[in-house]
Amino acid sequence: MSRAGWAYVPAGSGRGRLQRIASNSREARVQRAYRTYIDHCRGCAVCAVDSALCPTAEELWGTYQAAIKPS
Repeated sequence: MSRAGWAYVPAGSGRGRLQRIASNSREARVQRAYRTYIDHCRGCAVCAVDSALCPTAEELWGTYQAAIKPS
């Protein structure tokens, strides 16, 4: 299943423009899972030292890994 979205298209020295693009739900799911993992690691005191020690980071990484596997 795909849906439309918007993406910024740079235009060299100009200001660029927004362009309507198609995206699929799998790609969006992968991006959301990775963003959730990154956002957690940025704000977590344990992840600042070693993300392998954080159970939440481990769970979020597993969710991301599951999302990128081909179905």
